[in-house]
Amino acid sequence: MWSAPYRASKPISGAITIPGSKSVTNRALVLSALASSPSTLRKGLRSRDTDLMIKALSSLGVTIKIEEDLWKITPAPLMGPASIDVGNAGTVMRFLPPLASLAKGLISFDGDPRSHQRPLGPVIKALENLGVSIEHQGRYSLPMVINGAGYLTGGEVEIDASASSQFLSSLLLVAPLMKQGLKIKNVGKNLPSKPHIEMTIAMLAQYGAVVDTSIANQWSVEPTKLSGVDL
Repeated sequence: MWSAPYRASKPISGAITIPGSKSVTNRALVLSALASSPSTLRKGLRSRDTDLMIKALSSLGVTIKIEEDLWKITPAPLMGPASIDVGNAGTVMRFLPPLASLAKGLISFDGDPRSHQRPLGPVIKALENLGVSIEHQGRYSLPMVINGAGYLTGGEVEIDASASSQFLSSLLLVAPLMKQGLKIKNVGKNLPSKPHIEMTIAMLAQYGAVVDTSIANQWSVEPTKLSGVDL
């Protein structure tokens, strides 16, 4: 049994500040970048992963101003060329390729040496099946270059999300901006981290998008104009 480092002889009172969630913060940054109006985020988490997300979105044209605990995100047309450093952040390396596909121009992705070994293939394959041009020399991993056309047509796509629920979330986050919307089917044997999928769906709803989950292992999103929020 773990021994508490301090045993109080009387009640303790005080206040503690709980840091924000990295998962929520990076999803909110992506959705705010895709919205049609500015957003305000309050008390987002500052970490290497969220700083990498902020830098990446800024390089694509999004304006992000942080004043203490108040973050103001002003979306803009996504444009290349840009170079994105994902570090070793799973949310950055998986959430941003679909978003970068909505930009016009060449968007290069690289990161820490460890990032080259992390699974990314299902996201790359799904984007290629949706018509995105990606240079990865057959590795289906980082480093890579996306030649964004400035739009995604959407439609239907299959993905094996058994290695990470982030594969599915990455497509759901941009699905409302696809011309035909998107229907995603998970063909993997399982789906890990289902609460993170539920988080993605709930946050999409906050920005005005609805995800139809009435069919097992399938998620459908209609084309939707996302609205900025105050979170």
